[in-house]
Amino acid sequence: MGEENSFIHGMTSLPSLPALRAFEAAARFGSFRAAAEAINVSPTAISHHIRGLEAQLNVQLFTREIRAVHLTDEGMRLADGLGKAFRLIEASVEAVAQNPGKTKIRMAMGPSFATRWLLPRFAAFHEQFPQVDLELVQTPLLVSPQNVDADIFITWGDGVFPEMIADPLVNVLTAPVASPALVERLGKPDTPEDLLSFPLIHQRDTLGWSAWFTATDVNTSDLRGPVIEDTNVVLQAAIAGQGVVMGWVPLINSELESGSLIQLFDAVLSENRAYYLVRRTSGQQVEGIAEICNWLIHQAR
Repeated sequence: MGEENSFIHGMTSLPSLPALRAFEAAARFGSFRAAAEAINVSPTAISHHIRGLEAQLNVQLFTREIRAVHLTDEGMRLADGLGKAFRLIEASVEAVAQNPGKTKIRMAMGPSFATRWLLPRFAAFHEQFPQVDLELVQTPLLVSPQNVDADIFITWGDGVFPEMIADPLVNVLTAPVASPALVERLGKPDTPEDLLSFPLIHQRDTLGWSAWFTATDVNTSDLRGPVIEDTNVVLQAAIAGQGVVMGWVPLINSELESGSLIQLFDAVLSENRAYYLVRRTSGQQVEGIAEICNWLIHQAR
Protein backbone atom coordinates (compact mmCIF):
# COMPACT_ATOMS: atom_id res chain seq x y z
CA MET A 1 0.00 0.00 0.00
CA GLY A 2 2.86 2.36 0.84
CA GLU A 3 4.49 1.74 -2.54
CA GLU A 4 1.16 2.28 -4.31
CA ASN A 5 0.57 5.59 -2.52
CA SER A 6 4.10 6.67 -3.39
CA PHE A 7 3.46 5.85 -7.05
CA ILE A 8 0.17 7.75 -7.10
CA HIS A 9 1.80 10.73 -5.42
CA GLY A 10 4.53 10.72 -8.04
CA MET A 11 1.95 10.66 -10.81
CA THR A 12 0.15 13.73 -9.46
CA SER A 13 3.37 15.75 -9.77
CA LEU A 14 3.56 15.17 -13.52
CA PRO A 15 2.72 18.13 -15.79
CA SER A 16 -0.64 17.98 -17.53
CA LEU A 17 -0.95 15.95 -20.73
CA PRO A 18 -2.09 19.01 -22.80
CA ALA A 19 1.02 20.91 -21.66
CA LEU A 20 3.30 18.01 -22.58
CA ARG A 21 1.52 17.58 -25.91
CA ALA A 22 1.86 21.31 -26.68
CA PHE A 23 5.57 21.24 -25.85
CA GLU A 24 6.21 18.09 -27.92
CA ALA A 25 4.50 19.62 -30.95
CA ALA A 26 6.40 22.91 -30.60
CA ALA A 27 9.69 21.02 -30.28
CA ARG A 28 8.88 18.86 -33.30
CA PHE A 29 7.90 21.76 -35.59
CA GLY A 30 10.27 24.39 -34.20
CA SER A 31 7.40 26.87 -34.16
CA PHE A 32 4.57 27.70 -31.76
CA ARG A 33 2.30 28.64 -34.67
CA ALA A 34 2.97 25.41 -36.60
CA ALA A 35 2.45 23.41 -33.40
CA ALA A 36 -0.86 25.16 -32.80
CA GLU A 37 -2.08 24.29 -36.30
CA ALA A 38 -0.94 20.68 -35.89
CA ILE A 39 -2.88 20.04 -32.67
CA ASN A 40 -5.75 22.45 -33.43
CA VAL A 41 -5.29 25.03 -30.68
CA SER A 42 -4.29 28.69 -30.72
CA PRO A 43 -0.63 29.85 -30.64
CA THR A 44 -1.51 31.63 -27.39
CA ALA A 45 -2.53 28.30 -25.86
CA ILE A 46 0.77 26.74 -26.93
CA SER A 47 2.73 29.62 -25.39
CA HIS A 48 0.65 29.44 -22.19
CA HIS A 49 1.18 25.69 -21.82
CA ILE A 50 4.93 25.97 -22.36
CA ARG A 51 5.37 28.87 -19.92
CA GLY A 52 3.43 26.89 -17.33
CA LEU A 53 5.58 23.84 -18.02
CA GLU A 54 8.77 25.89 -17.65
CA ALA A 55 7.50 27.31 -14.36
CA GLN A 56 6.58 23.87 -13.02
CA LEU A 57 9.90 22.30 -14.02
CA ASN A 58 11.86 25.44 -13.13
CA VAL A 59 13.86 25.27 -16.39
CA GLN A 60 13.86 27.19 -19.65
CA LEU A 61 12.83 24.89 -22.49
CA PHE A 62 13.04 27.35 -25.40
CA THR A 63 15.03 30.43 -26.28
CA ARG A 64 12.68 32.87 -27.95
CA GLU A 65 13.53 35.21 -30.81
CA ILE A 66 11.28 37.53 -32.80
CA ARG A 67 10.30 34.95 -35.43
CA ALA A 68 11.76 31.71 -34.14
CA VAL A 69 12.14 29.52 -31.08
CA HIS A 70 14.97 27.12 -30.33
CA LEU A 71 15.22 24.29 -27.83
CA THR A 72 17.61 24.63 -24.91
CA ASP A 73 19.68 21.64 -23.79
CA GLU A 74 17.01 20.82 -21.20
CA GLY A 75 14.33 21.23 -23.86
CA MET A 76 16.10 18.82 -26.21
CA ARG A 77 16.31 16.17 -23.48
CA LEU A 78 12.62 16.52 -22.68
CA ALA A 79 11.65 16.56 -26.38
CA ASP A 80 13.56 13.36 -27.03
CA GLY A 81 11.85 11.51 -24.20
CA LEU A 82 8.37 12.85 -24.95
CA GLY A 83 8.73 12.12 -28.66
CA LYS A 84 9.43 8.47 -27.92
CA ALA A 85 6.59 8.33 -25.39
CA PHE A 86 3.99 9.83 -27.74
CA ARG A 87 5.10 7.55 -30.58
CA LEU A 88 4.67 4.57 -28.27
CA ILE A 89 1.19 5.74 -27.25
CA GLU A 90 0.20 6.32 -30.88
CA ALA A 91 1.51 2.89 -31.93
CA SER A 92 -0.39 1.22 -29.09
CA VAL A 93 -3.65 2.94 -29.99
CA GLU A 94 -3.23 2.18 -33.70
CA ALA A 95 -2.45 -1.46 -32.93
CA VAL A 96 -5.90 -1.72 -31.33
CA ALA A 97 -7.84 0.41 -33.82
CA GLN A 98 -6.02 -0.51 -37.02
CA ASN A 99 -8.06 -1.85 -39.94
CA PRO A 100 -7.45 -5.56 -40.54
CA GLY A 101 -4.93 -6.20 -43.29
CA LYS A 102 -3.79 -2.57 -43.46
CA THR A 103 -0.48 -1.10 -42.32
CA LYS A 104 -0.21 2.62 -41.60
CA ILE A 105 3.16 4.14 -42.52
CA ARG A 106 3.95 7.75 -41.72
CA MET A 107 6.49 9.40 -44.04
CA ALA A 108 7.91 12.89 -43.49
CA MET A 109 9.78 15.21 -45.87
CA GLY A 110 9.94 18.78 -47.09
CA PRO A 111 7.26 20.06 -49.50
CA SER A 112 9.68 20.59 -52.39
CA PHE A 113 11.00 17.02 -52.39
CA ALA A 114 7.50 15.65 -51.91
CA THR A 115 6.20 17.63 -54.90
CA ARG A 116 9.11 17.04 -57.24
CA TRP A 117 10.25 13.50 -56.43
CA LEU A 118 7.68 11.51 -54.48
CA LEU A 119 4.41 12.76 -55.99
CA PRO A 120 5.19 11.49 -59.53
CA ARG A 121 5.74 8.03 -57.96
CA PHE A 122 2.49 7.87 -55.96
CA ALA A 123 0.68 5.58 -58.40
CA ALA A 124 3.62 3.18 -58.55
CA PHE A 125 3.84 3.20 -54.75
CA HIS A 126 0.20 2.30 -54.24
CA GLU A 127 0.43 -0.39 -56.90
CA GLN A 128 3.48 -1.88 -55.15
CA PHE A 129 2.08 -1.54 -51.62
CA PRO A 130 -1.73 -1.81 -51.79
CA GLN A 131 -1.86 -2.90 -48.12
CA VAL A 132 -0.19 0.32 -46.90
CA ASP A 133 -2.08 3.40 -45.74
CA LEU A 134 0.52 6.10 -46.40
CA GLU A 135 0.36 9.29 -44.36
CA LEU A 136 2.59 12.03 -45.79
CA VAL A 137 3.54 14.86 -43.42
CA GLN A 138 5.44 18.05 -44.12
CA THR A 139 8.51 18.93 -42.07
CA PRO A 140 10.09 22.34 -41.56
CA LEU A 141 13.53 23.13 -42.94
CA LEU A 142 16.48 21.56 -41.11
CA VAL A 143 14.38 19.86 -38.44
CA SER A 144 16.18 17.00 -36.69
CA PRO A 145 14.91 13.50 -37.65
CA GLN A 146 14.98 12.56 -33.95
CA ASN A 147 12.19 15.10 -33.37
CA VAL A 148 9.98 13.98 -36.24
CA ASP A 149 6.99 11.75 -35.57
CA ALA A 150 7.37 9.47 -38.60
CA ASP A 151 8.38 5.94 -39.56
CA ILE A 152 10.41 7.15 -42.55
CA PHE A 153 12.03 10.56 -42.91
CA ILE A 154 13.59 12.01 -46.08
CA THR A 155 15.84 14.96 -45.34
CA TRP A 156 18.65 17.06 -46.75
CA GLY A 157 21.94 16.67 -44.92
CA ASP A 158 25.46 15.28 -44.65
CA GLY A 159 24.41 11.76 -43.67
CA VAL A 160 25.30 12.07 -39.98
CA PHE A 161 22.18 11.19 -37.99
CA PRO A 162 23.11 9.78 -34.54
CA GLU A 163 21.29 6.61 -33.50
CA MET A 164 19.42 6.48 -36.82
CA ILE A 165 19.73 4.37 -39.97
CA ALA A 166 20.50 6.61 -42.96
CA ASP A 167 20.90 5.74 -46.65
CA PRO A 168 21.75 8.23 -49.41
CA LEU A 169 18.70 8.58 -51.63
CA VAL A 170 19.17 11.39 -54.18
CA ASN A 171 22.43 13.16 -55.00
CA VAL A 172 22.00 16.67 -56.33
CA LEU A 173 23.94 18.60 -58.97
CA THR A 174 23.48 22.34 -59.34
CA ALA A 175 23.70 24.42 -62.50
CA PRO A 176 22.41 27.84 -63.65
CA VAL A 177 19.00 27.68 -65.32
CA ALA A 178 16.67 30.30 -66.75
CA SER A 179 13.54 30.63 -68.85
CA PRO A 180 13.79 30.85 -72.65
CA ALA A 181 11.99 34.22 -72.43
CA LEU A 182 14.72 35.70 -70.21
CA VAL A 183 17.45 34.38 -72.52
CA GLU A 184 15.66 35.85 -75.52
CA ARG A 185 15.36 39.20 -73.74
CA LEU A 186 18.89 39.44 -72.32
CA GLY A 187 20.84 37.11 -74.58
CA LYS A 188 22.60 33.86 -73.73
CA PRO A 189 25.69 34.31 -71.53
CA ASP A 190 28.90 33.17 -73.26
CA THR A 191 30.96 32.71 -70.10
CA PRO A 192 30.15 32.12 -66.42
CA GLU A 193 31.42 35.63 -65.68
CA ASP A 194 28.70 37.06 -67.95
CA LEU A 195 26.12 35.91 -65.40
CA LEU A 196 27.28 38.62 -63.01
CA SER A 197 25.34 41.12 -65.15
CA PHE A 198 22.17 38.99 -65.09
CA PRO A 199 19.47 39.16 -62.39
CA LEU A 200 20.31 36.34 -59.99
CA ILE A 201 17.84 34.71 -57.61
CA HIS A 202 19.11 32.91 -54.51
CA GLN A 203 17.60 30.07 -52.53
CA ARG A 204 17.92 30.41 -48.73
CA ASP A 205 21.28 32.22 -49.04
CA THR A 206 23.92 33.28 -51.57
CA LEU A 207 26.20 30.31 -50.88
CA GLY A 208 24.94 28.24 -53.83
CA TRP A 209 25.81 30.87 -56.41
CA SER A 210 29.06 31.71 -54.64
CA ALA A 211 30.19 28.07 -54.74
CA TRP A 212 29.34 27.71 -58.44
CA PHE A 213 31.21 30.89 -59.38
CA THR A 214 34.23 29.72 -57.38
CA ALA A 215 34.15 26.34 -59.15
CA THR A 216 34.13 28.09 -62.54
CA ASP A 217 37.03 30.41 -61.55
CA VAL A 218 34.93 33.56 -61.33
CA ASN A 219 35.97 35.89 -58.54
CA THR A 220 33.14 37.82 -56.97
CA SER A 221 32.40 39.14 -53.49
CA ASP A 222 29.19 41.04 -54.19
CA LEU A 223 26.30 38.76 -55.13
CA ARG A 224 23.00 40.58 -55.30
CA GLY A 225 19.42 39.58 -55.91
CA PRO A 226 16.45 38.40 -53.88
CA VAL A 227 16.88 35.52 -51.43
CA ILE A 228 13.86 33.17 -51.33
CA GLU A 229 13.36 30.32 -48.85
CA ASP A 230 10.96 28.06 -50.75
CA THR A 231 12.36 25.99 -53.64
CA ASN A 232 9.08 25.98 -55.55
CA VAL A 233 8.83 29.78 -55.38
CA VAL A 234 12.43 30.09 -56.64
CA LEU A 235 11.69 27.89 -59.64
CA GLN A 236 8.41 29.66 -60.42
CA ALA A 237 10.29 32.97 -60.40
CA ALA A 238 12.79 31.52 -62.90
CA ILE A 239 10.04 30.10 -65.14
CA ALA A 240 8.35 33.52 -65.08
CA GLY A 241 11.57 35.07 -66.42
CA GLN A 242 12.42 36.99 -63.26
CA GLY A 243 16.04 35.84 -63.10
CA VAL A 244 18.62 33.04 -63.25
CA VAL A 245 18.60 30.44 -60.45
CA MET A 246 20.76 27.53 -59.39
CA GLY A 247 18.72 24.54 -60.52
CA TRP A 248 18.81 21.21 -58.69
CA VAL A 249 19.24 18.24 -61.01
CA PRO A 250 17.44 15.78 -61.03
CA LEU A 251 14.65 17.60 -59.17
CA ILE A 252 14.10 19.97 -62.11
CA ASN A 253 14.31 17.34 -64.86
CA SER A 254 10.65 17.84 -65.81
CA GLU A 255 11.20 21.59 -66.38
CA LEU A 256 14.33 20.92 -68.44
CA GLU A 257 12.60 18.26 -70.53
CA SER A 258 9.55 20.45 -71.18
CA GLY A 259 11.72 23.45 -72.09
CA SER A 260 10.24 25.78 -69.47
CA LEU A 261 13.80 26.09 -68.12
CA ILE A 262 17.09 25.73 -69.96
CA GLN A 263 20.51 24.94 -68.51
CA LEU A 264 22.89 27.77 -69.40
CA PHE A 265 26.23 25.97 -68.91
CA ASP A 266 27.43 22.38 -68.85
CA ALA A 267 29.41 23.07 -65.67
CA VAL A 268 27.57 21.52 -62.73
CA LEU A 269 28.50 21.54 -59.08
CA SER A 270 28.15 18.48 -56.88
CA GLU A 271 26.70 19.32 -53.47
CA ASN A 272 28.51 18.16 -50.33
CA ARG A 273 25.12 17.04 -49.02
CA ALA A 274 22.30 14.91 -50.38
CA TYR A 275 18.78 13.73 -49.65
CA TYR A 276 18.89 10.88 -47.16
CA LEU A 277 16.39 8.20 -46.24
CA VAL A 278 16.36 8.08 -42.43
CA ARG A 279 14.55 5.82 -39.96
CA ARG A 280 14.92 4.66 -36.39
CA THR A 281 16.66 1.40 -35.59
CA SER A 282 13.69 0.51 -33.38
CA GLY A 283 11.29 0.99 -36.28
CA GLN A 284 12.63 -1.81 -38.44
CA GLN A 285 10.25 -4.25 -36.81
CA VAL A 286 7.21 -2.32 -38.07
CA GLU A 287 5.72 -4.31 -40.92
CA GLY A 288 6.51 -2.90 -44.33
CA ILE A 289 9.13 -0.25 -43.46
CA ALA A 290 12.16 -2.19 -44.71
CA GLU A 291 10.38 -3.10 -47.97
CA ILE A 292 9.27 0.51 -48.54
CA CYS A 293 12.78 1.83 -47.90
CA ASN A 294 14.26 -0.67 -50.36
CA TRP A 295 11.66 0.37 -52.95
CA LEU A 296 12.43 4.08 -52.50
CA ILE A 297 16.17 3.45 -52.87
CA HIS A 298 15.54 1.40 -56.02
CA GLN A 299 13.38 4.24 -57.42
CA ALA A 300 16.18 6.73 -56.80
CA ARG A 301 18.66 4.58 -58.65
